[in-house]
Amino acid sequence: MDVVIRKIEPTDQSFFEDIRDLLAQLYPQNQRLSKEVFDTVLSGNAVDVFVALLDGKVVATASMARYQKLGGKVHVIEDVIVSEACRGKGIGRKLTDALLKRAEELGGDFVDVSTRRPGALDFYLKCGFHTKDESRPFYTLRYVLKKV
Repeated sequence: MDVVIRKIEPTDQSFFEDIRDLLAQLYPQNQRLSKEVFDTVLSGNAVDVFVALLDGKVVATASMARYQKLGGKVHVIEDVIVSEACRGKGIGRKLTDALLKRAEELGGDFVDVSTRRPGALDFYLKCGFHTKDESRPFYTLRYVLKKV
């Protein structure tokens, strides 16, 4: 299985529909990804979008946002989805490794990821992540500004 992992660029418009359809699997309750949002994210400089290609077809995607805070440069992995037919084949690991390499290239201090799925938690622990509450209590909270 020859999987290619790559960061996509604003010129990679042919990936839009595949990424939109994968994200619909991840977020079935959300409004589908619009072309406008896709183009805005790709043309900005705060988020990288990666894809995993198998025989030229997108079979997985992930995004990584970054920001500078007083405590260091933080990268946040988001929107990770591997197509159901391709799960368990190491594609998620290759995608995660590419994201970690990119964060390192950009001089990041931390890479954060959140998940609601126990299987994904186990996966990220195997990739070298650890829970933030290992050294002190940690709570993650959200205030919803826009209902989806």
